[in-house]
Order: sequence, then C-alpha cells, then structure tokens
Amino acid sequence: MRYNKIARLLPVMLLLATLIAGAVISDGKGRKSDRRLTPADSEASRKADYIYMEAMAHNAGGDDDAYFELLNASYQLDTTETGVGQTLGYYLMALGRNDSTMATEGYLMMKRHFDLHPDDYYSTIFYGMVNTTLGNTREAIRVWSAADSLYPDKPDVAIKLVEALQENRDTASLHRSLDVLARIERAEGKDLGLTSHKIRALLALRDTASSVTEINSLIASSPRNVQYQLYAGDIFMVLDRPDKAIELYDMACATDSTNGLAYYKRAQYYLQQGDSLAYDREVSRALLKEEIDVEAKSELLRDYVGRVYADSLRRPQITGIFESLIEQHPHESSFRDLYSSYLIVVGDLRGAAEQQEYAVDGDLYNASRWRSIMSLYGQLDDSRKALTTGKQALEYLPTDEVITLLMGANYQQLKQYDEAAEYYHKAIDLTDKDDISTRSQLIASLGDIFYAREMTDSAFAYYRQAVEIDPDNLLALNNFAYYLAENDQDLDLAERYSAICVRANPENDTAIDTYAWIFYKKKDYVKAKEWIDQAVSLEEEHPQADVLHHAGDIYFMNRDVAKAVEFWEKALKLEPDNQILKKKIRQRTPFVD
Repeated sequence: MRYNKIARLLPVMLLLATLIAGAVISDGKGRKSDRRLTPADSEASRKADYIYMEAMAHNAGGDDDAYFELLNASYQLDTTETGVGQTLGYYLMALGRNDSTMATEGYLMMKRHFDLHPDDYYSTIFYGMVNTTLGNTREAIRVWSAADSLYPDKPDVAIKLVEALQENRDTASLHRSLDVLARIERAEGKDLGLTSHKIRALLALRDTASSVTEINSLIASSPRNVQYQLYAGDIFMVLDRPDKAIELYDMACATDSTNGLAYYKRAQYYLQQGDSLAYDREVSRALLKEEIDVEAKSELLRDYVGRVYADSLRRPQITGIFESLIEQHPHESSFRDLYSSYLIVVGDLRGAAEQQEYAVDGDLYNASRWRSIMSLYGQLDDSRKALTTGKQALEYLPTDEVITLLMGANYQQLKQYDEAAEYYHKAIDLTDKDDISTRSQLIASLGDIFYAREMTDSAFAYYRQAVEIDPDNLLALNNFAYYLAENDQDLDLAERYSAICVRANPENDTAIDTYAWIFYKKKDYVKAKEWIDQAVSLEEEHPQADVLHHAGDIYFMNRDVAKAVEFWEKALKLEPDNQILKKKIRQRTPFVD
C-alpha cells in the first residue's frame, strides 16, 4: 500500500464523514457482536457499550475531541467491534496526515472491517473511496468488485468498479470494464457518461474501429442531441478525423443556434487547423449572435482575447468586438470587466478605469469595483481622480476599510498629510482587530507621514508600534531601518531589521540598498560596497536615482573617485534638479557645503 498520499485523503473524508458516522450508528452493527462472551468479556463489552453511547452523545453535541477519545476508549475495551474500529480508523487517517504510522493504523482498521463485513454498504463505499483517493488501484478493484457483486442493481457502484479497472490500464481490466459498462447500458439505456467510459477503454486498447462504432451508436440514439454531437466531434479530433469532427460541430451549431459551446468548439477546430482567419470569423459570428447567452459569450471572448491580445494588429478588431458586445448588452458587467482586464494588459489604464466606472454605475455597492478604479488611478499617478472616486465610493460604502486606506494613501501622495493621517486613523478603527497585517501597515504609514513632516521621534514611535504588532511587516522594518541609519540612530537595530528584510527578499533591490547604506553609516565601507553592487546589478534595466546616489558615496569611501562620479552622473540624469548631486559631481566629493 502507498501511504505517502495520505494528505490527499482529507477532502474525501470530510465529504463522507457524516454519511459514514451515521451509517455506523444506524445500520445496527455499531456495537453488536456474534461472538460468545466470557464473564470478563461480557463486562468489558458492557463498559464499551456505555462508553460508545457517551461518544455518540458528544458527537451529537459537536464535541469532536471528546467523541474521538471516547470512541478510542470503547474500541480498546472491545476490539471485536470492527464497526467502531472503522469509524475510529477514519479519524486516525484524518489525524495522521503527517504521521504515516497513525494513518497506516487507521487504514488497516478500515480494511479489517471491510474484510469481515463487506456487506456493510456505506462502510464499504467509503473504504473504496479511500483507496481510490490514495491510488491503491488493486485494493480499490477488490472493494468495488465485492460491492458490485453484492449490489448489482446500483449503477454508481458499478461505475466506481469501471473507473478502478480503467485506472489499472491492463488489457484484461479494460475488457472487463467494457463488460460492466455493457451490463449497465442494457439496464439503464444509452448515456453520454457510459459512452465516454467505453471510449476511454477502447482508445486505451487502440481499438479505433470499435470507438467509431460506439460514437455512431451514440449519435443514432439521439440524432438531435447537441451534447452527443459535440462529444462525438471531440472524439473524432482525437482519432485524427478532422473532416468528421467539423461535420459534427456544424451539425451542433445548426441543431441549436443558441449554444455557445457549439460555436466555441467550431472556432477551436479552425484554430487547431491553423486557419486563423476562419478562427477570427467564427469567434466574431458567435459573439455577435444575440441569441447566445452571456455566459457562453464571456467564455468564448475570454479564450479569444487570451490567445490574440499580444498581436497588436488585432487590437482594432478586439476593440470592435468589445464595443459591439457592450452595445448589445449595455448592462452586462462581465463584458466591462473583461474589457477592463484587456485594457490593463495592453497598457491603457485610463481606459480600464473608465470601463470599471461604467460597470460600477450599475452596481454602486460593489466595493471591489470602487477599489479597482482607485488603484488604477493610483497607478496613473492621478491621485486627485482617485480621491474623487473614493469620496463617491464612501457615500455608498462608508465603513469600507480598504477604500478608506486608499484615500489616506492618495492624500499622502499629494503630501496633504493632515488629511492622509485622518483617513489612516479611520481605517485603523474600521479594520478588524485580528487583522494585524493591515493594522501594522496603517500604523507604519502614519510613521511615514510623521517622518515626512520631520517629526522623527513620533515617526519612530509609530514604526516601533507597527513592528511590535506584526514582526513580519517588511515594509515597516525596511523604512524604520533606513530612517534610523539616515539619522545615525541605533545602527545595530537598523542592521538587524534590514537583515530580516534581505533574508526574506534576497532579490529586492530596495531592501539591499538599505542594508548597504546601513553599513556605510557604520563605516564598514567594504561590506557597503559588496551590497550596493548587488542592488545596482538588480536595477541594471531600471535604475533608481537614490540607489545610484548611494553607490557614488560608497565608492568614494572605497577610494574609487572616478567610479563615484560616474554613479552620481547617472543619478543626476534621473533627477536633473538635484542640487546636492550637482555639487558632488562638481567638487568630486560627497562632503559638500
């Protein structure tokens, strides 16, 4: 058995826990035994019965811990009660996700119950599901075979046997699965699910002729069934019969002109054939058909845009499709959302914001749309427009902490610090007390405001509070460390905080620049150069003026004046109005008047 997959078991267990626990209680086998008891055995059995009933009472009351402990105690007193062992085994497997010994013990308890009571329907079904989930195919076949022989009138059990046999993939198992499917089909009639299982086996057996016969039989059973037509088309594509596939896709479109999936399949056919013009034509036709439902159009449009958005020559066509769809469905927000996403990808952030504004007009209490609009204007450095949007949003969502936070951030961007601080304080009040990450970020933002106002002591008090609340707030740690270094205060603490940031983000140029600058302030110029070189290298394609500025100062202290001046000159190109840089270049020294 392979127990290394035990962690995959839990979702199945959670789905079936109630069913199985109920079955153990209600099927009459939970605490009954046919064995002959000695007086001592009888006493132990009575105690086990009592404890078991107590366990059931705690289970009904939702006390899982007590239920598990009492269930375990009951089973230890009387291990012949495999029904109890089955339930306990389930819990041991769930608890043993990271303990293979415990999980194995639980599994074997479930297996023991199945071996002794294969006719315990629900427990057998559950044990079969466990083996299927763990990939124990042979055991799954054994279990489902037993269940199928005991309950031949249950097609769901037979299908589980089919799936296990097909998972085994040997010729004998595949042929056996076809026999089981034929039996179900005789009883239940033709069905797409049964046919798909048959085709899976036939394809695995490389029996093309029988696959075609099976598909033709499916179509003949219901000639106007669009699902059958589309499935048949897909199988013919797998069999490398594109001529037959397109015939079926065309048939599906003719059978139901409102079926978006049919048009999607036909478009995909042309794409796979390398006919991009036909692909574009089919997509446009489908999207502009008013009778096709919105959900199908959205799916087709999403797939189409995802494939062709990078082709700039197709942008006018994509734009035309979006505009036609929006005209067709003016109140359908999904098209606005998709158009907005497309515009973001192609770099039209203002157009994306406008689409979100149209969408939010029809859904004024949608917080995520308001936040998206504000974020887009923030990326455009249009803080005033972001603030106008935020004020509108707060009329409908006055207690939304994210919108309130964004208001503060945009006021801060405009250096309107009083207003920024007011909104940050409001956001702190609105944020859940358990959301330490957001609260810490807000407090750190107040620190940034006070530092910008040159109120250093207050700023450092806020940074300390932010770090105390959330020691993993890397932005607060980095800013606090950098500003401590700038003010030549507690450089050891600055180094410690900065080191945390660098370890957490070893490719982050800002964190590394801070670390280098702290070593510069500590007069460890060799280490400072080692780290600033890393920061400069990381920013090779997108250099930042402050990093280049620091590099110049650090190189000067390493007695490489020419290189220092070169860095300052590069920084000046990015900040042409920086008077300090001009002086450093002119005087060839960082020590300027």
